[in-house]
Amino acid sequence: MKHKISFQEALKLPNPIYIDVRSPAEYEKGAIPGAINTPLFDDEERETLGLVYQNDQRLARQKGVTYASSRLPELIEKIETLGESGDPVLYCWRGGMRSSSLHALLEALGIPSFCLQGGYKAFRRFILDQFSTYCLDKSLYVLNGLTGTGKTEVLQILKDMGTPVLDLEKLACHRGSLFGHLGLKKTQNQKDFDALLWMCLEEIKETDCLVIEGEGKRIGPVYQPDFLYRAITEGIHILLQAPLPIRVTRILTEYSPSSEEESKEVEEILLSLTKHLGEKRVKSFLSLLWEKNYRELVSELCLQYYDQMYSESQPGKNKFHLVVDSSDTKTAAKEIKDFIEIQEKAEKYIIHPPHR
Repeated sequence: MKHKISFQEALKLPNPIYIDVRSPAEYEKGAIPGAINTPLFDDEERETLGLVYQNDQRLARQKGVTYASSRLPELIEKIETLGESGDPVLYCWRGGMRSSSLHALLEALGIPSFCLQGGYKAFRRFILDQFSTYCLDKSLYVLNGLTGTGKTEVLQILKDMGTPVLDLEKLACHRGSLFGHLGLKKTQNQKDFDALLWMCLEEIKETDCLVIEGEGKRIGPVYQPDFLYRAITEGIHILLQAPLPIRVTRILTEYSPSSEEESKEVEEILLSLTKHLGEKRVKSFLSLLWEKNYRELVSELCLQYYDQMYSESQPGKNKFHLVVDSSDTKTAAKEIKDFIEIQEKAEKYIIHPPHR
């Protein structure tokens, strides 16, 4: 039985359970989606070992054994338990000493496991290689609309209706706007965003179409891969529209400050708009914030900032294949689903010229 496997081979396992033996800090910077962090060393121990290793590799190994020995029984028991429901696949940064040593110990104890060749570094390279040649060979329907028109809600309803969707904002842990991170506890890093995106694309690779929200190249702290951004630009664009009062209500549902800390954060964001909107207008926004007149504040922000910044999401600015009133998101989703079904049926009857 082969015990050291590549990520491509790990994907073929019936139920791979990825076990990340790196330190918590390394794990937070990027990991295989769904991986369970069972660190062989904590952050401080890893840093100490790194410094010692530069001068004396033998001493570093001895210290490593000392650090790991106290937690090995617990690690082994955990991995053995996980192995009851799947195939444990151990990895560290490069598939080197940490994962290989633990794998060898498990093997000696008769506990089945695999060791990922190249570790997380190889997995990251695999994802980047995939994106460099990725072909999104399907119809892409892109939801556009001003802030508060319910794009994300419509996307979720379409998903519930059985339509293939890709929620980039959910993957990015950011709503894609100036205040897009408010109320969200976690921020996403680029490595995890890329990995989650690839896994989502794999899940829908056999579908004929895909619905996605129109996004810029950057979504909060992360960036889309080039192939996806190009596909969005060239996709079939649908425009969602809703009256300002409805948009304001939706925005307030998601963004209203719920603590003093969040109010302070909103204040800082508003101050950052001074260069774009001028001191007088920003002072007016701040007054509304301090008065907790959030409805008026959001309404003014829409009219004076958001609607100006995202003017391309208005009729006449771009070509839209469908314009939908999203005052009622369920009705809007049904109209979009019907439109997609008609488009996809028509596509099947089109005879495309052969590729040369």
